[in-house]
This record gives sequence, structure tokens and C-alpha cells, in this order.
Amino acid sequence: MSFFSLSIEQKMATKGPKENTNIPNINFIGFQNQIAEIVKDIKHHNKKSGLKRFIKSKHENPHVDGSILLNDAPQNREAGKLIKTLESDPTNSLARLRLVNLVLGERKDHHLQTHLNMMLQASIPVYLGEITPTLMQCVLTSYRSYLERLANIHKHKMLSIKSTQLKNINMSGIDIDDEFSEDLHVDDINSAKTEIQIAEALIANCESVLQIIKTKMNTTLSSEELEELINGQTVTNSFFGGNEEKINPNKQNMIISKAIMAIEMLKQIPLLQNAGLDLAKQLGHVDKKLTYPLVMEGRINMQLLKYQLLRIENGDKSARENMAPVFNLALVAYRKALKLINKSAPTKADLPVLTEFANLTHYGYVHRDLMRFTEEGMMDLLKLGKDSIDSAVVIDDNYVTLQRHIENSLLKLEEASKKEKSKFKLF
Repeated sequence: MSFFSLSIEQKMATKGPKENTNIPNINFIGFQNQIAEIVKDIKHHNKKSGLKRFIKSKHENPHVDGSILLNDAPQNREAGKLIKTLESDPTNSLARLRLVNLVLGERKDHHLQTHLNMMLQASIPVYLGEITPTLMQCVLTSYRSYLERLANIHKHKMLSIKSTQLKNINMSGIDIDDEFSEDLHVDDINSAKTEIQIAEALIANCESVLQIIKTKMNTTLSSEELEELINGQTVTNSFFGGNEEKINPNKQNMIISKAIMAIEMLKQIPLLQNAGLDLAKQLGHVDKKLTYPLVMEGRINMQLLKYQLLRIENGDKSARENMAPVFNLALVAYRKALKLINKSAPTKADLPVLTEFANLTHYGYVHRDLMRFTEEGMMDLLKLGKDSIDSAVVIDDNYVTLQRHIENSLLKLEEASKKEKSKFKLF
């Protein structure tokens, strides 16, 4: 059985990326799981009827109404008002945005846990389907502040113990007089250095992501629009009440375009990648014959793959175990999309599927040792990639360079295979 059908499709089907417990402050899978639980609690809260919605249980998640941040702005009356607003309507994205900005501006030296809470709070509206440039900028600001605070605390601790193991750590910009001495639950200096290096690598990406949001994100997406798109119906209000009508095709296409733009923004930030995947899967329910939701799913997983590589390059060697499973997630998405097109008579609309799948197979070849792919299996995968890029080049010869890369990769593997077989013949 081939590498694709056994090693990829079967062996890794149930695997997903795992976190390194030695660096708990930089694990965004766990953070996204927390957000998912908060969103679940918000939806449960909204199902309550009448006065029950206003009766707060002592067991209720303090992230639902934002009261998790109340003690970080105790003298600010506006914070209390915003929390009251969220208590009655936790889906109010404007109130949550104002609360995060208010607490963020209250002081520069919040505890790391407060920065984490602000980052989670800022992300909640996005996971509820409210995706706007302003909300995205708020998420990015709190995300960067969290990472900067994390790196600063680690560096402060290293200086306080006069560590001699500060090689490759940039100590500029650290506040030596920082009043907080926080337990970050990191037990050794190597793990602390890894958290610093990953944090700083992510911080370095923030400015370019912010510029993309400012210059390219010119639309907003609301949860109501998503609901209309998925249900295929729009609600129109009049003096006599509300009516449900079939959604206009032009409006449907407009919402789809906005959702695709939103996913392109979400995939850039590790904290929001699950929101992008959720959105892509929702788009897939609109019409199961469309390829673009699967292409978007593939793109997000490719971005997640690059994030795992960033972690490896910055000291998290355990992230290597995540490379193949995440590669598989992208591979499965693109393979599903390929099944929806006619490769013998492709159209220009099929180019994203054909070229991105081919590019993925070449990426697999480049990083085959890192992902422990077998030579035979890699050859099978590259042949699939070559089939796709050959179809693409018929439509657009701009992809000839990628075609040559894949052909050269196949030749190298075939030559290596011949050398191996010749060795066995000698014995």
C-alpha cells in the first residue's frame, strides 16, 4: 500500500498537534480551547429565558460577562457599566472591545494572567462570528502585549539570578524595576529561553499582520450574515413583523467573499486559526460541491504548519512531532477539493486547488526529513503533485517554475532510490 493511503490517510488520521507542557505560556492550542469553552458558555447563557438571564450564578464563567477583568480596573466606573452590559448581552462585541481597551490602557504593567484574560476577551467576538478590522486590531494589540509581557518577565527573572545562560537572548527593552515577580510555571532555563524566542518571533510578525489588516481588510462580517448564509434565508422586518425570504444570490456571493477575506486575516494569528477553520467548515455546508471552503481549510493548516516550523526553529524541538499530523490535515483538505474538479478539463477557477496542492507536496519534499516521510511515500505524493501542476500549467504557464521544482525533486528521489537498490545488489 502506498505512503499516501497508509501513512497519511490511516496512520495519522486520528492525530492532531500536541502541546509542549514545558512551555505552557506559549501554547495557543490550549488558549483556543479556553475560548471555545467561553463561547459555549455564552451560547448557554443566551438560551436562558426571561429573568434567568439576569440572575448570575456563582459558578458562571467570569469570562462570559467580562467580570474576569473587574479587579484590574477597580476604580473605573465605566468598566463596571460595560460588565453590566455584557451580563445582559454577552454577544455585545462593542462593549467587550471597549472593556479590553479600557483595562489595557489602565496601566502598562498588568500581571501576565491579566494580559492573557484580555487576549481571550478580545478574541471572543471573533469566535462568535463578528469579524471587523477594529476587532482584529484589538486582538492583535492584546496578543502582542501578552507576548511582550511574557518575554519581559522571563528576562527579568534571568537577570535577577544573574544567569550566565543568556546566549541568543535579546535583553534590550527590559524594565529592570518591574514590580511583579510572577510564577510562570516554567521549571528550567532552557524552557524559559524557548518561550522568549517563540514570543519574540511572533511579536516580529505582528507589525506586518497589522499592516495587512489596515490596508487589505476593507469589509466586516457579522454573525447575522453568517447565519443567513448557512440557513439560506434572510429575515426582513416590517411594521407587521418579520418575514423569512430566500437569500438573494448576489447577497450570498457578497457574504461568501467577506468570509473568505476574514479567513485570510484569521489564519495569520495562531490565536485565531481555529476560528478560521470553523468559518471554513461553515462555508462548506452552504454547498458541498464548492472547492473554496476546502482550499481555505488547506491554507489555514499550511499556516499552522509554518507556525510549528517557527516553534522548532526557536527551540521547541517537540513541535517536530506536530509537523506530519498538521501536514496531513492540509493534505486531506486539498485532496477533498481535488475530487470536486475535473482534472482532465480544468478551468481557471480550479487553479487554487491544483497549484496549492502541488505546492504542498513540494513543501513536504523540502521538509521530508523533519516529518520523517519515507522515500517511497514521498515519491507517491510528488507524483500526485506533478499530476496537479501539469493540469494547472495547461491553463496558466506562470506555474512552470513550480512544475520544474517538482520534476527535479522526483528525479532526485528516483536517483537516490537507484543508488540504494544498487547497494543491495553488491551484497
